[in-house]
Amino acid sequence: MNLKGLILRELDEGMTEQELASAIGVSLKTIENILADRFPESSVTWGKFAGYFRKDGDFLRTGGATYSVTILNLSEHTSESPAGHIRRVPLLNWHQMSQMVGSKDIPHAIHAEATIETTNVLGKRTVAVKVKDDSMEPQFSEGEIIFVNPDGKWKPGDYVIANFQDGQPETILLKQVKSIGSKCKLHPLNRKYEDLPLTKQGKVWGKVVRLRKNL
Repeated sequence: MNLKGLILRELDEGMTEQELASAIGVSLKTIENILADRFPESSVTWGKFAGYFRKDGDFLRTGGATYSVTILNLSEHTSESPAGHIRRVPLLNWHQMSQMVGSKDIPHAIHAEATIETTNVLGKRTVAVKVKDDSMEPQFSEGEIIFVNPDGKWKPGDYVIANFQDGQPETILLKQVKSIGSKCKLHPLNRKYEDLPLTKQGKVWGKVVRLRKNL
């Protein structure tokens, strides 16, 4: 259930909009805006909703059907907040990411499923994606959000996104670069999976610059 649905549930159970706003610690106008599908931009406000409903903040931001596709201008612009310099990063699915990274030209704007507010993440083309399998457990669990910089320089030991074969979303892998002699391999942390050769067909498409653990 998304944020709007959670609010409607509370109202259906007898709370007034003003009572709910007071209990969460937000203004009545904030509640009215969400009911009109106008969602807050402040991470502090989202944190209050996450605390009240005892939900993962990322779930509230990205997991609901009330979100439509967002068009975000790619920029390293940050804004001041009590938490520091906040930057909005697009949350993409793996197909969208493959399209953007595979393009020779940096787009001025990008269609995103949602945006994630974060701090201290550099790179104009940095995007967020969700881990899609268990091959990198225990460090990376399925569903967790990672931030990927397509222009970041990587070295052995770094975690990367690599196109192993033909650029299709199912062949774009999250792995660790492991140096073996003069060669490098794409190394899974989960022992159920095998190392893969890092060849011309296994081009690195981006360096993982941050992991955002689910709450």
